[in-house]
Formats: sequence, structure tokens, C-alpha cells
Amino acid sequence: MLPTGHLEWTWAGLNLAQRTFGWFPEADYRKVALMNWAPDLIDKPLALFVFPNANAALFFGHTLLLHVFLWTFAWATGRLRTWGVYLAAFSAHLLEDRMWGFTQTLLWPLRGWSWHQWRHVGSVQEMLHAYTEIVLQEPILIVFEVLGLMLLAWFVVDRDLLNAAAWRQFLLTGRPEGALAPVEVRE
Repeated sequence: MLPTGHLEWTWAGLNLAQRTFGWFPEADYRKVALMNWAPDLIDKPLALFVFPNANAALFFGHTLLLHVFLWTFAWATGRLRTWGVYLAAFSAHLLEDRMWGFTQTLLWPLRGWSWHQWRHVGSVQEMLHAYTEIVLQEPILIVFEVLGLMLLAWFVVDRDLLNAAAWRQFLLTGRPEGALAPVEVRE
């Protein structure tokens, strides 16, 4: 999935969770976006600068090992309630990238020390060419991106972000106008 698709699906999912169940009322959509992009923000620089000859573009950020470690750390330190929405966005990236098809990386190092082999992407031009090629080879990605645009349109309309003032407020605070009040949690 392209970066825009990750954002669209994740924001729509968070909006649905807030609207339907009242979950994560204090979530900052900017942080949600950053955490959702984090696996690529970790791995793409590794592909370009650290492992340029690895013929791979998915590394540590796309492993269950890192995701399980972060969820376990949040739970063990009592931060799961605070970090949960951001960790959910982080791990949603694995679903959005359909990582079940790349088990060499997803299950690293359980399936060995190598990464899922793809192609040489050791430069920005090669990476852009590779992504253009994969979108053309897998038309389902275009469908996911179009659906993502529709989800983003729903989010914008649902949260009344069509006017400049509401959009500015959303960008400055990370919360849409009329964000839900915090739900009282009973212990």
C-alpha cells in the first residue's frame, strides 16, 4: 500500500472506532499517522543507506518481533492504555502491507536471518521505479488506494473538515472539530 493509502485506511478506522464505540477519544490523528508510517520510516532508510544491496525493502519495522516487543513493553510498563491507539496504528501497517505474504520478513528471525527478497532498491530512483512496477503488476493495490480515497472523503465529510478553519484546527491539534469527549472508564 502507498503512504497515502496507509493514512486513509487508518484515519477512517480510528474515526469509525471513535464514532461507533467512543474508543480513543483523545487520539491525536497526527501521531496516529506517524505511527502508521513508522515501519516504512524505519525500513526505507535502511534499504537506501544501510542495506542498499540487500534486494529488500522490508526490514525490522515489518517484523512481528518488533511489534510484539513494543506491545509487550507498553503492557509491562502500564502504558498500554495511553499508547494503545498508536500501537494499533503501528501494527495496522502490517495488515495494510499484507505482510502474511512476506513471512520471511514478518517472522524474522524465526525463518532465518535473511529478509524477503524483492529487487534492488538501493537508490530513491530504483525504489520509485519498483513501487510503480508493483502497482502496475498488482491491480488490487489500485483498488485499495481508490477505496482509501473514498474512506478519506468520508472522514473529511463526517468530521466537517471541508472548511479552512476546521482543517487548520485539525492540523494544529490533531483532533477534528467536535472530537468526542473522553469516555469515562470504569475500573
